[in-house]
Amino acid sequence: MILRTVLPLVAITLCVHSVISEISTNSYLSVADRTRLESILRQGFQLEDVSTVYYTVLGYKMLVSKLYQAKPEVMPQADDGFPRAFSYVFSPFQAICNYLIKSNEENVTLETAFYLATTWKAIGGCEKFSPTTVVKILTNVVQKDTSTLSDLYYAVSGLTALSQKVPAARIDKLVKLIQATLRKDDSLWNLAYTFHIAADIGTPAAFAFDRIEDAMVQADEVDSQYLQFEGGLSITSFLVNGIFKLSNSLKKKPPLNFQQTVKLSNYLLSRRSVQSVKGAANLLSALATLAVDSHEKPVCIALADGGISVSSQQPLVTVKVCDIRGEALPSVPKVVATSAARVGDDAVILSNENLQPSADKTLFTMNLMNVKPDRGFYKISITAATVTNTITVKVLSEATLDYLEIGTGDADQTTQPKLTRVNTESPSGKLEHKIEADSQQKLVMRFLLRDSASKKPMRVHQAFVRLTSVATSANDKRGHEIFFVAEPDAAHVYKFDMPVGTAAANFGYQSGDYNVELIIGDAVISNPFRFNVGTVTLKFPEITSTEAADKGTSYKQKANVYTTKPEIKHMFREPERRPPAFVSNLFSGLCLAPVLLLLILWARLGINISNFPLSLSAIMFHLGLGGIFVLFGIFWLKLDMFITLRYLLGFGVVTFLAGNKMLSQIAHRHKSLR
Repeated sequence: MILRTVLPLVAITLCVHSVISEISTNSYLSVADRTRLESILRQGFQLEDVSTVYYTVLGYKMLVSKLYQAKPEVMPQADDGFPRAFSYVFSPFQAICNYLIKSNEENVTLETAFYLATTWKAIGGCEKFSPTTVVKILTNVVQKDTSTLSDLYYAVSGLTALSQKVPAARIDKLVKLIQATLRKDDSLWNLAYTFHIAADIGTPAAFAFDRIEDAMVQADEVDSQYLQFEGGLSITSFLVNGIFKLSNSLKKKPPLNFQQTVKLSNYLLSRRSVQSVKGAANLLSALATLAVDSHEKPVCIALADGGISVSSQQPLVTVKVCDIRGEALPSVPKVVATSAARVGDDAVILSNENLQPSADKTLFTMNLMNVKPDRGFYKISITAATVTNTITVKVLSEATLDYLEIGTGDADQTTQPKLTRVNTESPSGKLEHKIEADSQQKLVMRFLLRDSASKKPMRVHQAFVRLTSVATSANDKRGHEIFFVAEPDAAHVYKFDMPVGTAAANFGYQSGDYNVELIIGDAVISNPFRFNVGTVTLKFPEITSTEAADKGTSYKQKANVYTTKPEIKHMFREPERRPPAFVSNLFSGLCLAPVLLLLILWARLGINISNFPLSLSAIMFHLGLGGIFVLFGIFWLKLDMFITLRYLLGFGVVTFLAGNKMLSQIAHRHKSLR
């Protein structure tokens, strides 16, 4: 009985956890993005191309709730004559209408007919536009058995825009034509065309719904965050619109899970920097489809603009919860900070904190400073509208200079340094008297920083001591400025020790007065500051002759930094030296000496050719053997290995066959003589 009760509770808990653990998008279409996209879309109002006008009207329709005609006397115009608005748009209605009428009278192609029909539907109310020619062109394409899927898309979509239906007698043939085309080529574009055509045809083309999964398996996932199709924004937007258009037409849930929808949204939002009118329209139409038509609408959870820093002066964490177009959700969700942990040690500072809604239905706030967090970076897990996202904020604190001591000590550290405490309460912080240090001493400084809220000692990323030479007159241009890094010890006390004699080279051996300034900075402090410590007199040792020469050399080198450098010439390996011609000829003669000796012996002893068989095989054998020797000689002088082997194959076959025949004849003759 207990088991029956517990198991359903566990199942419900797991289901609830799976629902609220969905990851949200972390970006949305901001006002700045809308402004930039609107400026791109306004290029279409120049009315130079029908397709550009179509994409402009489509993009504006996605930016605002609707396009409508405004009376000329109340139409607000910008300096360039183009309309500007976001909550509504005043379209140059009459100019677009006249342009459509003019384009309809010219040579109308299939694509032009599609753009005319869809633009006419988008602007609405252009009564003088006659769609007769357009309908005829589109209907002819539907009736052809040789039409491609792209042609059918233009034709069917154009007819649908004109409220014209595909002839019922043609629908079955159209479906068979689409299926036959997909069997030959089921590329992404053909699948996308099919989804749009099937959505307009309706139930007779329901087979296309089963091909959605075939398209989704071809999507490329990048960094586990983005989902796109090969071909970029155009095909991705076209497929997204087609998939959801078909699903809504058949009243079915598309076979996409929530994470696929989120990753598609992430990819589309990553393309907000598009520069073309077509790209802007494709982006806006796909975002509108995912935000409105999707069954599981992606939700964005992100920090509001400028809300990354939190301090005692600005304690609120402001989170924006909206759809991917930056608009408020249909119902105001409950937003909860499930946890907040410090980056580095994962120390949790709060859990299950409700965020408070504001007048803006997309903004929610939480006072993070109520828990008095230490300075640093924190990851906050935010849950809203069944999705979760993690945002990062940094808690700033104010650094105060608790004390600062400066003085001198022996360079060999035989005695304790004599330090003078500086008044850190004074903004100027000047030393009451000038400190002097010679080459046998070192300049010493100690200081401690504290968190103004917790009063605890603190460390910072940047703690510099700057020494700047004091000009003795208006014409003094020495201007030495040297930076040193102060290092903290285990007690967080910063120490700066500078042996004057050792550091003389850094100052150019120029003794005199130097201003000492402390520079403090860090990413998590709200008040980086510079503190003027005072003036010290440094007496450096005299420069030696060697150091003076080095100084002069370095000065000359520094003066020639920007001169033209010598040309870099690549040195190839020098060829090996060949022996003299006499040596080469001598060794060649020695190699030929055995042949010469053979000829001499033949001349003296004579050549017995009485037993030479005068047959074709014997002659061919000796000619082939001689040809092989000649080929080796030519190979040594001219030919390469591959060409030599090709010729050698011919000589070898002839020589082998002729030699075999000759030896058979000799053996037969010897046998008959016995």
